Amino acid sequence: MDKIFKILLIVFFFFSFASSSLLKLAEAVDAQKLLQQVDENLWSNTKFISGRLIIDNGRKVRTLTQDSWMEGIDRSYSHYKSPAREKGTKMLKIKKKLWMYTPRTDRKILIAGHLLRQSLMGSDLSYEDMMEDHKLSKSYSATFDSFENIKTVRCAILNLTAIDKKTTYQARKVWVNPEDKTILKEERFAKSGKLLKKILFKDYEVISGRNFPRTMIFKDLLKESTKTTYKFDVIKFDIEIPARYFSQSILKR
Repeated sequence: MDKIFKILLIVFFFFSFASSSLLKLAEAVDAQKLLQQVDENLWSNTKFISGRLIIDNGRKVRTLTQDSWMEGIDRSYSHYKSPAREKGTKMLKIKKKLWMYTPRTDRKILIAGHLLRQSLMGSDLSYEDMMEDHKLSKSYSATFDSFENIKTVRCAILNLTAIDKKTTYQARKVWVNPEDKTILKEERFAKSGKLLKKILFKDYEVISGRNFPRTMIFKDLLKESTKTTYKFDVIKFDIEIPARYFSQSILKR
């Protein structure tokens, strides 16, 4: 009887210690602070990106090349350089408005309402995705969920809830490396809680003192057998951008 009692006592103390350790570990993760550190790593007043959108629709793969200039959260301009069908296409974002110019029609259109949810040139990104360039810690409240390994990296999983009901994705889940404050994986959800998109962040490189992913892989779960890989070939932070890049006059030929 004494032997059984001792075994039960050992088991009790083991689980008590394990539970206490896990609780302390969870408490050690300040989710909102970690999210702020993620923003601090990625954020700059201005940036320039030259990259490739590699769109795989399950039957064929096509590549779009583009240059993009961004200033804060309100202004961005993108110019598509290839292939021939999309060459000369331009997109301008000013605050909550998005205009698109196509040389085939030689006209600009305002993309708004339900059109923002449509696919960007057949990719796994929507126009809303392209408009998003805000600080996560300013748009979402974060709570710690658990730890999970992605390959050899032990990530903290954070659940994000939108502060503003007008935010495109009302909920997100991000896998963050607490050591270098980088996101390795993200899931984006609809208001209903349905999982809409998965994103992988790869090939991190230190650029101007920031850990920045050279590759992002998007998967739209509303589509079958598709994926879009965004490759960043050139990245520059805190650069001078001519004012004309954020004027509607840039949308002309």
